Amino acid sequence: MTRSGASHWLRTASLGALVLVASAADSRAQAWLPAKGEGAIGLTFGDYGFEGHLDSGGGHVPYGGTHGLSLAGDITYGITDRFAVTGSLPFVASKFTGSFPPGVLLGPNDRDRKYHGDFQDFRGELRYMALAGDLAVTPFVGLNLPSHDYEVVGEAVPGKHTKELFLGVAAGRSLAPLLESAYVQARYAYSFVEKVVPDLEQLDRSNIDLELGYAATRRLTVRAFSAWQIGHGGLDLEDMYSRPDLFRTHDRAIRTSYFNLGAGITFLAAPRLELFAAFVKTIWGKNAHEARSLYVGAAVWFGGSYGTQARSAKAQASVRPSPERVGSEQVADLH
Repeated sequence: MTRSGASHWLRTASLGALVLVASAADSRAQAWLPAKGEGAIGLTFGDYGFEGHLDSGGGHVPYGGTHGLSLAGDITYGITDRFAVTGSLPFVASKFTGSFPPGVLLGPNDRDRKYHGDFQDFRGELRYMALAGDLAVTPFVGLNLPSHDYEVVGEAVPGKHTKELFLGVAAGRSLAPLLESAYVQARYAYSFVEKVVPDLEQLDRSNIDLELGYAATRRLTVRAFSAWQIGHGGLDLEDMYSRPDLFRTHDRAIRTSYFNLGAGITFLAAPRLELFAAFVKTIWGKNAHEARSLYVGAAVWFGGSYGTQARSAKAQASVRPSPERVGSEQVADLH
């Protein structure tokens, strides 16, 4: 392939890996935790797509495109009344749907324009609720580990295949008595990302999530949320014009920042069964996909008396952690 062809690719494919909008899709701060011996098993289905990119100045680039489907299983469990652990693993199937100028070399999974599926990364997180009650403050630490040696070249890939350590804190506050059955949550995480390109700095990042929720009825909770990512290392798209050695795995070397907005609902179908849905769209970004995503899923709670206590469903909604966040955040974290 000629240097000109590589340059065309670099100008148009700013992010090449599939990004199922993560932390944006379900930006659940998870400030409140389940009690000892209680937990939930969740399953989240995601539908993701983009038809263009955002360059390092935030401008629209029309080339490229991917459609992806994901299925993520996750578990949340209360070790004690203040310690909880979560774990998740998504399966991602994606296909290349866009176009590039003639001569641009596509990745192995892009050429046939068919879906290619694979498991992505294990993600685990340990949380400690330092303050409990109407105001909850919960520090956390977690790891992201690739499940195996999957494809990272091109657009239709399951992930970045990077080891990550992340630290942060979540905080939540009931808005009663100002607004009964409402709450606000926020979460900040700093991720230390494995260095995958020897002569580049690490692709560390900060993620800030904010959520506002309201229990409209005894069974229905509505949510609005946002997710902001700030990339701290790596290359801008323009920097990569002179690095043709990186263009086919550009997502592992590029600095990505974005701001996503979303809305969702959770329906308490039975005392221990939640159904949920969320829609997310990228509002602003640099070196990012101009994407939208839809998530639907279910969570089953187990152990103890969770969901059967005498308190109202509205009260439960304000303190109930959201297991659907774990899986969707993981596949979205590639943004």
